[in-house]
Amino acid sequence: MGSLFGSRIPVSAEIFSPVTHPPRIALIIDDIGFNLNRAELFLEADIPITFSVLPRVCWSVESALALHARGHEIMLHQPMEPFDTEVDPGPGAIFVDDRPECIHQVVAENIATLPHVVGVNNHMGSRYTQQPQKMGQALDAVRNRGLFFVDSLTTGHSMAYACARQMGVSSKQRDLFLDNHQDVSSVIRQMKRLRNLAQKHGSAIGIGHPRPDTAEGIMRFLETPESRDVAFVYISQLF
Repeated sequence: MGSLFGSRIPVSAEIFSPVTHPPRIALIIDDIGFNLNRAELFLEADIPITFSVLPRVCWSVESALALHARGHEIMLHQPMEPFDTEVDPGPGAIFVDDRPECIHQVVAENIATLPHVVGVNNHMGSRYTQQPQKMGQALDAVRNRGLFFVDSLTTGHSMAYACARQMGVSSKQRDLFLDNHQDVSSVIRQMKRLRNLAQKHGSAIGIGHPRPDTAEGIMRFLETPESRDVAFVYISQLF
């Protein structure tokens, strides 16, 4: 091209090169809304974190406002029916026996009551997420509001991610939980596993909970050499 126009300057191949990213990690901290102090523990890490807020609990709105004001991303942590009938998923939950219009209304109201929501992931839902028809009814409210969906994968038989993809809802699924074992050393190991997954696949999603050991484990990982070759991003940046 340069010679055709009489220029001696070669066209740089860089303008044709795709944009490349370092391996990326998105962290989601679930179960926000009961205690703002627990959420604030994670702010000391000084990295992008997406906070998923339970609807209709004592500090739901205040937590969303405060965390967003600190520059972080907010999701709705939508309660869904688990298999264990003795476990209460909490206010704003949806159940497989609910009517379709009820499911749509509950999810829509949960979204509307939380400020700055950009996406949704499921809280519990081991029973609910195995039902494609019921997931479609819940995801309809998500799609109507232009939000994305993250399958928390609370069961290996979840149909939520596949259903979202089929409906055209922007969707991801978590790669691992950070704190199934609630101690700092276990969280550090899980963060290293997450880093390895990000290197292998280009990105990885980890879900944790507002516990002191989880916050400390993340910050301790950030002090390790393994943390230096990955970038932390908000979950929306993976879409």
